[in-house]
Amino acid sequence: MLSLVMLSSFPVFSQSGKGQQGNKNQHERIDALDDLSFTEMINSVPLDDKSAELVRKFQDKEARDRVLKSYGMNRNGCNVETYRNKEVILITIPASKLFAPNSTELRSDASSYLSPLKRYLKDPGMYRVLIVMHTDNTGSEAYREKITEERSTAVFDWFDNQNLDTEYLFSYAYADDMPLAENNSMSNRDKNRRLEIFLVPGEKMAEQAKKGRIVF
Repeated sequence: MLSLVMLSSFPVFSQSGKGQQGNKNQHERIDALDDLSFTEMINSVPLDDKSAELVRKFQDKEARDRVLKSYGMNRNGCNVETYRNKEVILITIPASKLFAPNSTELRSDASSYLSPLKRYLKDPGMYRVLIVMHTDNTGSEAYREKITEERSTAVFDWFDNQNLDTEYLFSYAYADDMPLAENNSMSNRDKNRRLEIFLVPGEKMAEQAKKGRIVF
């Protein structure tokens, strides 16, 4: 079985010997990520052909053997798939599972949907975790922007309050700009109100793949 714990046991590139300058450069690189657009972030870690092949196999197996066990295919409306030629894992959770209508406060049972994702923040640099909030086209433009912004912040804060390293956790709010379906029925509008989580390979995974150190 695929194990991120096994992956994490391999040597990590250390800042030792670089002193405070090394730590400063690392934080500057992380801070620079905050300025990237969603599209830039999705493509922010380049992979050579050999590394990409290993990462695709790793991510495909991770999605099938671990993520699907947590969310299932269309279980409770959630969906798991791969993205960017199987290099990125995409998890979709209906907004109704996390928030009451018009609310920006997480439901009491929202943790059951968010907790499986904590493992991807426990090994900084292995993943870049993107949380992207969407809504339908009802309400004013200002309302749509506000509710997705506050909901994405609520999700980010939930992870932050779990004493996790959130340096590689990034939140985005897209209002109704990226619908899955035409907003012409209650069912379609419900599909468009969603949280998407993208598990993007980080620099650490790319380096391990380059050295052939990914374990399946």
